[in-house]
Amino acid sequence: MVTLNNQNEFQSLNLSLLLYKEKSKLIIASAVMFIALCFAQAVFFEAVAPLFLPFWLIIRTRFASFQKSALLGGIIGTFFLGFGQGALVLVQLLFMECLIRFKYVKLSPYILLAICIVGVQLIWQLALHSGMPSVMILFYIVYECFFAVSMLFFMRLLSSPSDGMGHFEWTREKITAIIVVLAGIIIGMQNFTILYFSLPLIVLHLLICLIAYTSTVGATVIFSLSLGFFIGLANLSFTGMMILYACTGLVTAFVQNQGRYMVALFSLLPSVFFFFYDATLPIDSVYFLSMLTGAIGFLLIPKKVLSYCQMYYNQHTVSIVQVNRNEVVEVQLKQFQQFVSFMKELVFERFTQQVAKNKVNVEPFVICSSCFRYEQCWGQNREMEEIIDAWRLAKRSPKPVGWIRVEEQIKGKCIKSSKLLEELESALNKEHMEREFYHGKKMIALQLRDLSSHFEKLLSSHQLEIGTSEIDVETQQYLRERDIHCLHIQWIKTEIGNREFICYVADHREAHVVIHHLEQQLFELFHEPLTGEQIYEQQSPIFYRQIKFRSAIRYQLEYDIYTYSHAHHTISGDSYRVFPIHPGLMAIMLSDGMGTNIRAHEESERLIQMMQDCITYNMDPETAMHTMHYVMSLKNDSDMYATMDFALVDLQFGHLWCWKAGGMTTYVLRGPDLFKIESTSAPIGFLPNFAIDTEMIPLLSEDVILMISDGLFSSSAQWDAQEQLIIRLIRQGLDKGASIQVVLFDVMTQFKQMYPIADDCTVMLFRLQHVTKPWQVFRPTMKH
Repeated sequence: MVTLNNQNEFQSLNLSLLLYKEKSKLIIASAVMFIALCFAQAVFFEAVAPLFLPFWLIIRTRFASFQKSALLGGIIGTFFLGFGQGALVLVQLLFMECLIRFKYVKLSPYILLAICIVGVQLIWQLALHSGMPSVMILFYIVYECFFAVSMLFFMRLLSSPSDGMGHFEWTREKITAIIVVLAGIIIGMQNFTILYFSLPLIVLHLLICLIAYTSTVGATVIFSLSLGFFIGLANLSFTGMMILYACTGLVTAFVQNQGRYMVALFSLLPSVFFFFYDATLPIDSVYFLSMLTGAIGFLLIPKKVLSYCQMYYNQHTVSIVQVNRNEVVEVQLKQFQQFVSFMKELVFERFTQQVAKNKVNVEPFVICSSCFRYEQCWGQNREMEEIIDAWRLAKRSPKPVGWIRVEEQIKGKCIKSSKLLEELESALNKEHMEREFYHGKKMIALQLRDLSSHFEKLLSSHQLEIGTSEIDVETQQYLRERDIHCLHIQWIKTEIGNREFICYVADHREAHVVIHHLEQQLFELFHEPLTGEQIYEQQSPIFYRQIKFRSAIRYQLEYDIYTYSHAHHTISGDSYRVFPIHPGLMAIMLSDGMGTNIRAHEESERLIQMMQDCITYNMDPETAMHTMHYVMSLKNDSDMYATMDFALVDLQFGHLWCWKAGGMTTYVLRGPDLFKIESTSAPIGFLPNFAIDTEMIPLLSEDVILMISDGLFSSSAQWDAQEQLIIRLIRQGLDKGASIQVVLFDVMTQFKQMYPIADDCTVMLFRLQHVTKPWQVFRPTMKH
């Protein structure tokens, strides 16, 4: 009984497949007959072009099962133009068949087509004119031959496979071919006009709407402009219509994300505009009714067909990265990388060690050794040592009052004060030059380290063979062990943090369920969050989905910035910048220039811009800050300096890195807990010795980051009390469920009421939150 049921099921399945094949064959045959009918009636430059003959050659050689349909459509279309034209094409067709079947001569399809058209036409015209025809008729014969041979070239290009395996791939040549062939078909439809409805205009508008909905703006404009150009060129008039078609494609493609109803509506607007703008264009009732019919036809297309077209376009426009390894270049890269590594080891260890911050011993100067008061000044009491230490500190201050006062003390103490001050200036300049020279070598060492790391990444990516790695087999085996039938994995990018690959999965569950399950399993495998998106789905003969995965952004950063300028000036000495380095990494910069004038603002803005340029060119933050200190310490026109508070927030893993050079404390609020990242180093460009405070803190969702400049807290009030107040106000605002923007505004309003701000200040408040997909949001309902 079971065997009988299985046989019945097998027979019914075979019957269904047979009916499906017959139905598909009938549809294709009808389409071939209609295309042959259109090609037979194509008119270029007010003359009939025998485009049916190249179409017949293609059908005869590559699609032999549809010869009858093509022949029937071509004969009907030809005889619609007149009995004489039909008889001429039939004679050319018979002559072509005779040449093809003549086994002793094998001609190229292009030569064969040209001989048939030119030979039959010449004999026909000689018989018709009882002698040699005119030059114009001979020109038209050559012109028909040219168009037929050109169309044969594009048809062969379109119907041929792209590779040796017989696979069809969309290339630029094939896209050009399909546009030319479509233009020929639409031109052949020009006689199909019933009352107020023109078939070519309906088809053209329907195609523009379909391409705009399923592809990009650029593809739609190129498609519309090309078709308009060929159609206008064939008619020798109304070439301004191609601008109308291009504008229709442009406007329609801009609203493709708003749904197909908006696409259909906006596709009519350019025609209305050009109707009032240019009265010379053939925009009449036939045109508008045909456009409206095309838009309605687009709306009647089933949604599944449109979705399939979108998936097909996305599938065939995915750029697959192929790595072609060049052994000579690889050897040269390895040699250069070894040289860079050697230079890094030679220089880096010697010039990146921390310099001990011991007190500089002040030794007697040459001018003092010959003075009779040497023992009094440099003896047991060493009275001059304290004065010279005070002079060194005063020279570092941007205010001249301090060092002028110390110089007066030296003049009152020393009888050779002018010579001593000259020697002090010379010693200070020498010390400054030595420190800057040392720091310059340290900066070069750090840059060599970055260069070495860049070359290591370059070599690792160069040696990676995408698609043939063992990671494919391991990933498929891992998924199959967890009951996920993975057919194939196609890698595009394999770099950690920037992965991208396509997974072919045979799973009949809902798409979002499969994607969510795969995201969980792939996270356990790669230890990296990934996000998936279905780009293609095939139902028969084997069901499978193509799901594209890429490195996911798990967090988003909500932030707001409060700035205050002292005495209501338009310029603040603080500068800040928040920008993404890439989608998963956010950079935050805060710089405080010394003072409240425009020079302080220029100094801090200059520092911010330099830092952003360095980070943009993939320089390590530590190397960038040392480079900025070296550049700013070489300036001769200004004694200004500025702090730098630089942070990176990893939105993929949730990490906070901080680099500080004289900046204020950074606060991280996590519920009742408070984490502080403090700085003990001097501002950039302030001291010859330069050091950076670095720290990393792992973040969690709903963590709040607070970065401030030193103008927020008043020096006349207790520091801890001000700090505790602003932290308490922030927590109170967050507990109320307010947004970061509302919280920061309320906090600063209440804080200024308690402690008036007497300097430029900047407050930056950030909150880290999980990125939630729409289908993951759950809202419970209360039932009473």
